[in-house]
Amino acid sequence: MKKTSIVAALTFAFLTSTAHPAQAESPIDPGYEVKFNLDLDAFANQADIINAFNATHDEDVKVYYFDTPDQTFRDQGYIHRLRVYASDKKTNITYKKVFPGVSVQDAIAEATAKGFHNDMSNYKFENDRKEGTDTFSISRKETFKQNKKLTFDGIDVDYAINLFKDEAPKKYSNWDNEDWYQETLSQTIPYGPALAKTYEGQYLGIDADVEIWTYKGDTIAEISTKVSDKELADSIEETWLNGLIEAEWLSEEQTSKTGFVMDK
Repeated sequence: MKKTSIVAALTFAFLTSTAHPAQAESPIDPGYEVKFNLDLDAFANQADIINAFNATHDEDVKVYYFDTPDQTFRDQGYIHRLRVYASDKKTNITYKKVFPGVSVQDAIAEATAKGFHNDMSNYKFENDRKEGTDTFSISRKETFKQNKKLTFDGIDVDYAINLFKDEAPKKYSNWDNEDWYQETLSQTIPYGPALAKTYEGQYLGIDADVEIWTYKGDTIAEISTKVSDKELADSIEETWLNGLIEAEWLSEEQTSKTGFVMDK
């Protein structure tokens, strides 16, 4: 009887597993962010920029990046960003892995080989579009209540570094080697803060985020939008590029906001 029962149980388990096969992991399907830097000389002042895009103020944010003095992380495609809001909005840290100089297809293949897939809702996969660049990135954001060690007026640097170390997702910290990652993170310093003023507006009938960043006496302004469809992203990119060129609003310098802070 016992042998018969075991055989029956194994047969039932086999039939059940074949009737309900494990669901395959979905391949990475990134979203798209289209963005352009504006030529500040084309506008009388910041208010002129805001009016040009019919924008309303959203948030004031202090933005920090953490890396070693020789930017070891950035050289390897790692970005660690801390944002502290002037309002009572929660503070957040972002872990981002970028693939500069690598085709989006090859970057996705590398991420897939590392175990990333589209069903991982706590990660964001994105194709960043900026004139002359087309870059794939993976990011994960962790959000915290504001406290006395992370305020709009200033931060406790050691506390921030320990936060990055403690909250680092395993798949991110293990991309190369966790010991190397944690040791390198211990050697980081803050770059910033930049003051980012964010606005919500429109450009050529398309919802647009407008950001004006100021750091060490310099300013950049950027418009951007996020969509999930590639054809729509292609269309917006072409429409905005032509519109900005015609209006003479397009900056010749299409640097990233990360570079704007970390290259100073």
